[in-house]
Amino acid sequence: MPSELPPISFASIVVGFLGFAFTFFTFVRVFWDSIMTMYSAPKEIHQLLDNLRTELYGERAYFKNAIKQARSKSKKSTRETPEIMPLSILNDSIRIMMQDFRSLEAPFLDNDEDTQDVDIEKSGKISLRGDYGRIDIRRRILWLHTKDDFMAIQNQVTRTQARRIAYETSNTLSSVRQVERLVQDLDDRLYALEEHFLGETLEDGKVYVKRRYPSR
Repeated sequence: MPSELPPISFASIVVGFLGFAFTFFTFVRVFWDSIMTMYSAPKEIHQLLDNLRTELYGERAYFKNAIKQARSKSKKSTRETPEIMPLSILNDSIRIMMQDFRSLEAPFLDNDEDTQDVDIEKSGKISLRGDYGRIDIRRRILWLHTKDDFMAIQNQVTRTQARRIAYETSNTLSSVRQVERLVQDLDDRLYALEEHFLGETLEDGKVYVKRRYPSR
């Protein structure tokens, strides 16, 4: 008569089997995701890289113009403009992202002209579409290994855009407050002039403004 397994041994066998099944299905899922990534590489490369290139150059152009305007404003004003520092920090971040993007993008290009460190401030015309070569098996495998790096750059660009929007919103609110103060100051001055020209001083020493038009 065969001896029965003790409960602890049976539990160990069940746990081992479940662990093996989980590992096996995880391997199958990773393998299938890798196959699908390589299969869809041609479409993903053109879409993701072109979109990322457009966003990077767009942000770079924005910060170039914003820094130029801030410096021009600083030259006209006797006070130092505090806007240049955050703009320079965000601009440097975009520049580093562009360098990382070019180094990752280079193996997918048909030529090396886009791998050079092109300065958007000195270049008058830059193509926003990459001249990508034929996506062969070598580039598909390379895309499998570098897709996460491109996605990381995409996330960094998104965070930079969020900080830029927050910066623009803060500047807009500050400008609105300045306009409100100017309007309030102008209103106070007009009221003082109105008191001076249209008012009359009575015995109590107070100034009473006359009506400009007779009441009906």
